[in-house]
Amino acid sequence: MDEEIRQQVPTADESGEAQKKFVKNITIVLISNIISMLSGILIGFIIPKIMGVTEYGYYKTFTLYSSYIGILHFGFIDGIYLKFAGKKYEDLDKSKFRTYTRFLFIMEFFASLVALGVAFFFIGTNYFLIILFVSLNILATNLITYFEFISQITMRFKRTTARNIIRCTLNILSVTMLYLLWRFNDTVIYNYVYVVITLSITYILAIWYILTYRELVFGKGSKFSDEKRELKYFFKVGVPLLLANLIGQILFVVDQQFVNLAFDNDTYAVYAFAYNMINLITVATSAISVVLYPTLKTLNADSITRNYSKINSYLLIFVALCLAVYYPLVLIVTQYLPKYVEALPIFLIILPGVLISSSIAVVKYNCYKTFNKINNYFVKSLIILCIAILADLAVYFIFGTTQSISIVSIGVLFIWYIVVEAYFIRAYKVSWIRNLLYIVLILGGFYGISFIPSIYGAFGAYIGYYAIVTLALYFNEIKGILTKLKNRKAKRAVEKSDTAQVETERQENDQDCTQQGE
Repeated sequence: MDEEIRQQVPTADESGEAQKKFVKNITIVLISNIISMLSGILIGFIIPKIMGVTEYGYYKTFTLYSSYIGILHFGFIDGIYLKFAGKKYEDLDKSKFRTYTRFLFIMEFFASLVALGVAFFFIGTNYFLIILFVSLNILATNLITYFEFISQITMRFKRTTARNIIRCTLNILSVTMLYLLWRFNDTVIYNYVYVVITLSITYILAIWYILTYRELVFGKGSKFSDEKRELKYFFKVGVPLLLANLIGQILFVVDQQFVNLAFDNDTYAVYAFAYNMINLITVATSAISVVLYPTLKTLNADSITRNYSKINSYLLIFVALCLAVYYPLVLIVTQYLPKYVEALPIFLIILPGVLISSSIAVVKYNCYKTFNKINNYFVKSLIILCIAILADLAVYFIFGTTQSISIVSIGVLFIWYIVVEAYFIRAYKVSWIRNLLYIVLILGGFYGISFIPSIYGAFGAYIGYYAIVTLALYFNEIKGILTKLKNRKAKRAVEKSDTAQVETERQENDQDCTQQGE
């Protein structure tokens, strides 16, 4: 067992307090993510409609390459995240952090300049504006990531929630404005118009974060020379995590990237739209991921491994239920976005993959980080990435269709799940058969039910199938959840009653004192 993760075994009260805090933090982040999901639903269906397939394809190309911006902090932010996770904000050395912030700003500023220079090599092509906007996005995005990580490691989740709400509100307002222009003035909405708006919102949020954490930005900082050793340490421990993040991220989008490079822009637009609908689910699951790692850092190894399978099962139950979103989305696309109907077969294939990818990204990845086995995760993921690329190339030359690539992506995800799960099975003897069986049954049932011609009948059949499989495999877990909710409700009722009784007694005492005074 690694020494870094050995901690004193918490008492029952400490464990209970940690659990309450974990639930509270997830609730805060979940509220933020629900708002993001509602915003995503609005934007995800209006933007494709008002832009049209071609312009939407260029916009999604911008978002695809923007997703790689995180690599340009070169592991620096990850190093800070790993070192300070679980620390209280009050305990942070403000003088040192001012130096860290300024160092990051300078580094990202020069990274933006380099990317801007690259853009000019593409003048006269469709990629010029895309790379130009990506370069402008680098500084603000990585500053936001930095301050979000500080909020996460110090468990100040309300700050990220507030900014996420503002981001979503501004996005909704801007999309509504563009829709009205398109609907009533017949204005052509080019992709770069919306990109400029989103960049403006990103910079507004970055400035707001700077003002919020001004203690870590303005004022006297320590000398760069004094922090040279610390800065090197952040890169040293952060680069492996950065590479693991990058490989994991590429694995999640490798088929999108392949379609973007191998097919025309309109074909990629349709394929990207299918993934855009999937993001509605992943936004919800990311709430758990944001809170999980700082919480795991406060627990001992035995507690983590003992609850590993249970955490995984809770996530699988939640995501499997979310798969039912497929059926209303089919109706929306069919009636509202007929130009994107070709995305539905792809959506059908890749949607159940969220069940696998969420387990990897939320549970397994965070546990690898907690156990300081990120190099192990990186090597395994790199091997899977090579398999994915070879598989995509093979089906492209054999079949030449985007559907064949999407089918391969599900197979790759399944192999990835088995490979990264193997470490916990071998090292900690965790329970795994039931969760794997659940994934297989849900995937098989979802694909089988898709052959039902009636969308309403298929929806009802899936809900019924989901309930039967879930109760059959996780009856005790569901019973435990319901019992905890019942006990919590009863406890609140007792606390409310006790509070009312104390208030009544206080009023009676006040009245007695008044009468005696008279």
